Amino acid sequence: MQWALPPVGWGWLAFGAVAPLWWVCQMQRAGLPAVLAGLWWGLGFYGSSLVWVWDLHPLTWIGIDPLPSWLISRGIWLFLTLWGATLSIVWAALMARYVCGHGLWPELLAGVTLWCGLEALWSYSPLWWISVSLSQSPHGLVQLSRLAGPTTLTAVVLAVNGLIVLALRYHRRYWRYGVVFLGSALLLNVALAAAVPADHSEGLRVGIIQGNIPTREKLTPEGIRRAWQDYTRGYQDLAATGVEAVLTPEGALPILWQPEQVNRLSTAVQQAGVPLWLGTFMATTDGHYQVLLTLDQHGQVYSRYNKVNLVLLGEYIPDWLSGVVQRLSTLRSRLIPGNPDQVFRTPWGNAVVLICFESAFSHRSRAQVQTGGEFILSVANNDPYRQQLMAQHHAHDVLRAVEGDRWLVRATNTGLSAVIDPTGTTRWLSDPDRFVIHAETIYRRQSVTLYTRFGDWLLPLLAVATGTSYSSRAFRPRG
Repeated sequence: MQWALPPVGWGWLAFGAVAPLWWVCQMQRAGLPAVLAGLWWGLGFYGSSLVWVWDLHPLTWIGIDPLPSWLISRGIWLFLTLWGATLSIVWAALMARYVCGHGLWPELLAGVTLWCGLEALWSYSPLWWISVSLSQSPHGLVQLSRLAGPTTLTAVVLAVNGLIVLALRYHRRYWRYGVVFLGSALLLNVALAAAVPADHSEGLRVGIIQGNIPTREKLTPEGIRRAWQDYTRGYQDLAATGVEAVLTPEGALPILWQPEQVNRLSTAVQQAGVPLWLGTFMATTDGHYQVLLTLDQHGQVYSRYNKVNLVLLGEYIPDWLSGVVQRLSTLRSRLIPGNPDQVFRTPWGNAVVLICFESAFSHRSRAQVQTGGEFILSVANNDPYRQQLMAQHHAHDVLRAVEGDRWLVRATNTGLSAVIDPTGTTRWLSDPDRFVIHAETIYRRQSVTLYTRFGDWLLPLLAVATGTSYSSRAFRPRG
């Protein structure tokens, strides 16, 4: 299953990768064997998919010695892996104990519904990142996410895995069902892509700056000097090409922005008259917000978005963990989450903003599309992590673009920066770990997908179908 995820991206492997776990639940209808199988499967999938967390080490740049730094990075990786594995453990335990053996079609429905339901529940936790749906991005059945978001993709993948198990265990006809079901999903994916409406609005020429200033350097005096210099130079070079707006990464300027203060970047904006979307920080009486600002043609703050989904153990430490885990945040004071109901206004209409970690939360993007977001601005740091994380992050953004039927512009510190159209096609992708500027034309859209209008309607439908397929005896524990 991990090979189905980016950067390997062999999405077809996902259509058989859960079958071994499902098979064990079929054969070992008891709690402990199923729990162990779920644990083993989860450690393999989530552990290998999150190995980029190791790149936190070394943390010597924030004063942590090499050995504690190594232990912290591995400890965080293990914690996140076990949190992911808990999902597969719960699924396997429920399947073995309550589902398998109560009828083939009810079992198939229940297996799909349980996994989709657990992923939906996990997606509202502060540790969400990896979903089975990610196996279909950027080159798989991504168009199906227009229907009911990530649940659509997860449901298709799980259904095919379940049909494989039923075919191996019971009757060959389930192979035919599996082929017909997957073939129908492929045809629907093609049809949905072909039905994407054309762009009719006037194009918006957007510039992107990929600063490539490593996190371990950018809080030093030299790093801050480079940020002022490189982002000002990149902005001026893009403005000279005739772009209408410029986008910078998350935390491009690792300082507290003072709106009333005149500085070299605001002066450059005043001189060029091209609005700038700037990633930086702003202070409040209780702490700091991580923000994306719109600086208008006069260099004044036109609008701002405060990051909502902060990174647990990275941007904040809960009080109950503060005595165990040292602070890993790049700021010295508390980061505060923004209001989930924010509307980010720009001179060209409302935009959807996703700051780093928020790309994994489909409901965060959908809510902003519902309030009039006509294009998506995704900004991230992505340093010091390897290209595995960069590719996963890009895959999340592809899904967000398709779900909302919106153009997406992505600016990162070290890569991968990108421009993605509403069909999920990546129009431009940067090389990682280098300074890059790029200009691309995007379009504002007001179309509404089924997912934008109704949200995750598929999960309750699956739940109702599962419930009606069982008798009152079906969910009783055996023995």
